[in-house]
Amino acid sequence: MNRHDPRYLSQDDVLDQSNPFVQLVSGVVWLLRNGEIYINESIEAECNKTQETGGFRTFVDVVSARTAVGHDAEGRLILFHFDGQTKARGLSLWEMADFLKEHGVINAINLDGGGSATYVKNGVLASYPSDHCISDNMWRCERKVSTILCIHKRLCQPANCSEHGDCVDGHCLCHDGWQGAACDSLVCQPSACRPHGICTANGCVCDAGWRGKNCSQECLAGFYGDGCNQTCSCVNGGSCDPVHGRCTCPPGFHGNYCEQVCPLGFYGLSCAHECQCEDRCPCDPQTGSCHTTLPGSTNYTLHTAGHCLARKMFISWRREEDAYRERPYFTERTWLIITFTLATVLSASLLVHLVQACRAVSVASHFPERKDYSYVPLNNINRVTSCARGNTERAEKEDLQLEDSDSQDEIWSSSHSG
Repeated sequence: MNRHDPRYLSQDDVLDQSNPFVQLVSGVVWLLRNGEIYINESIEAECNKTQETGGFRTFVDVVSARTAVGHDAEGRLILFHFDGQTKARGLSLWEMADFLKEHGVINAINLDGGGSATYVKNGVLASYPSDHCISDNMWRCERKVSTILCIHKRLCQPANCSEHGDCVDGHCLCHDGWQGAACDSLVCQPSACRPHGICTANGCVCDAGWRGKNCSQECLAGFYGDGCNQTCSCVNGGSCDPVHGRCTCPPGFHGNYCEQVCPLGFYGLSCAHECQCEDRCPCDPQTGSCHTTLPGSTNYTLHTAGHCLARKMFISWRREEDAYRERPYFTERTWLIITFTLATVLSASLLVHLVQACRAVSVASHFPERKDYSYVPLNNINRVTSCARGNTERAEKEDLQLEDSDSQDEIWSSSHSG
């Protein structure tokens, strides 16, 4: 049933299983229909025996406690209750209809009779019922009737809005980055962030080196990394890798940050080319041109390097000359060893002779000098020795002669001494 086209339901309508009714509340007399008072039309449509406590017209006109339900132009539910007591105080249905119309209610219906009107909020009696309590007439109690209307906030489906939103008046108010009736769909779609980012509740999260709403733009020159928030350190015109920050050096420079000029004799990208100048002179580190003016610092470096190189070459030449010179057969050290060895041998020999001489003197001192010694010339002794090599008889004879000779020598020696 459309909220802007309320109508009466028959018993058949209520029991029809095709109707998606979950809860139904009955009411008596339409107060407002489409913003207009609808009481007379309701009286004509109602049966006069609807009210068992009196005539239907009396029910409409009498002042009493009243309860009604309706909605305004924005669809908000209006629950109306007015305390009273039948025929003593309260509102008639005409007065209640006028009040509701003045306050912007579009459609409204009266709920049951005034004597049973009771308002309970959050489980607590919030009205002043017209009936006295059975247990104590001093107090008022609600009437036990079957016409009950329970009102609660409109629920969302799902109730927690997929944990990505807040349920307000039956609608999910999605958090940032989420959309849909159930807040179950990301605002950014995965395809929108590819291929350089991923889709999250905060939108596209770009890979290192990329930026933009859909991660389609590289980092600006001079920046790199996640979010392009890191500054490049390249110098001398070097360009920065937007992902890792590595420097690409222009011709003539090298180093991690392009801070070094190409070494002398090399030029170009990455200093990979060798100069082709006459006499192996250095060239322009960027273009390789041989017609170049070197800076003062480079000239000083070359001057210092030239002196160093000349000195090293001179030392090298001296070493080569020394290597080719004729070396003596014996070195000075060898001669010293030989001299020391000979001196040692001579000293040992002299010591031996001295020892022998001392021993000879010692032996001679043990035998006194004899004055009556015999003297035989050495040549005679030699002849005797040679004759001994003859026959035996001759040997005996010579032995005899030798004895005689000794006697004569003794005699000669004695007479000579005398």
